[in-house]
Amino acid sequence: MIALKDYARNKDKYCLCYFGYSDEYLVQLRLIKPHLDRAFPGIQFHIGCRDEKTDLLKNTQSMTVSQIKVARKDFGHIREIKYNGETHPIEDLLVEANVINCPVNENSDIKNQKAVIITKGNHPTKPMLERQIKHAKKLIRNVYKMNPEVDTDVENAGLVLGVESVGLFEAASNGVKSILVPNGCGARLYKMMFPNGEVMHI
Repeated sequence: MIALKDYARNKDKYCLCYFGYSDEYLVQLRLIKPHLDRAFPGIQFHIGCRDEKTDLLKNTQSMTVSQIKVARKDFGHIREIKYNGETHPIEDLLVEANVINCPVNENSDIKNQKAVIITKGNHPTKPMLERQIKHAKKLIRNVYKMNPEVDTDVENAGLVLGVESVGLFEAASNGVKSILVPNGCGARLYKMMFPNGEVMHI
């Protein structure tokens, strides 16, 4: 329960928190925050995370679990985002906020000859199957004329293909050619954020 005087003072400060293990959710929150800022002028959005995950939020206004415990009364509302077992929580947040058109980057250029396949994600995203990996390698070699690397760093990559992950969303946000393997529940969110991003169905 927050005191009325505290709510009146801090009603425009809203903290979106994610304390789970799908690190890409924090990256997604960071990337969509400018759209929330524009949709709700006057609201100060902060993002809360586990203490060791602040690097994923970069220059975004962020707060760690330990900071939130101390400054709880400084916020009009603190909302914890959780996966409900069915739908993607970040997509649900955008739909609730009526922020459907939220492109982060509409570029999808191949600037370098490094291609990376990301085979593993976090629950609820399932790892790529062998047949998916085989198809992805063939696609990259035959269509893009590149030699794929599997589960290496995406830094300096010209193409990133894989399941929902920090690497895929970070690369796509930087205008790198990205192809999602939809083994999770975030395909619609991916297309909302990256209209020119591709989805590999197999």
